[in-house]
Amino acid sequence: MAETRAIKKSSSKKKKQKTAFLENISFFRLLKVLFLIFLSLLIVYLYYLHTKGTLISNMASLWKLHKKVIMIIFGFVSYSLGVFYLGFRKGKKG
Repeated sequence: MAETRAIKKSSSKKKKQKTAFLENISFFRLLKVLFLIFLSLLIVYLYYLHTKGTLISNMASLWKLHKKVIMIIFGFVSYSLGVFYLGFRKGKKG
């Protein structure tokens, strides 16, 4: 009888609650993983174009057709990252 009481006491402890799947994943970690997946797919695609021998011609045609859009996106991303970084440094100091 004494042995069964000891077993019951240890089994009656509170059980850990299961957490949701995405509850412990931060937004920035998820963003980082998605960026790395995108980057790896881009590298595979560029390697595929390189093996076909059409990498340079495809890049030249993309630049020629979409030069204005590419420059606008690059400018917007550069400006946004610059402002975000300055705000991050300012917030971290004080």
